[in-house]
Amino acid sequence: MHTAQSSTPVLDDSVLSELQTLGADVVAEIVDLFLADVPVRLAKLMQAIDHRSSDAVLREAHGLKGSALGVGATRLADVCAAIEHDARDGDLDRAIAQSSALEAEFAEARGALKDRRR
Repeated sequence: MHTAQSSTPVLDDSVLSELQTLGADVVAEIVDLFLADVPVRLAKLMQAIDHRSSDAVLREAHGLKGSALGVGATRLADVCAAIEHDARDGDLDRAIAQSSALEAEFAEARGALKDRRR
């Protein structure tokens, strides 16, 4: 089973540096949208898992991965990529097992993003 490596940073500094070129207000808006959107996406992903729908799990994990990559939430994106891979392979049991790390990784990313805004 894929798990986020502790050697993988919670946030990718290069993505955050790139975002900073847009200005502090824009970055704050992007981060706020991400923080508001992820719980909704997580709920949809968990619903897809509950319904054991490989296509829906794949779609939701892919969307969540893209959002995470957009703000540099590396470890959250890694977990989503693993779930996406498992769903593509039709291994929903493994995808379910992987999904147990999502809440913790989002909490880590949320905390790190909020720390960066201070």
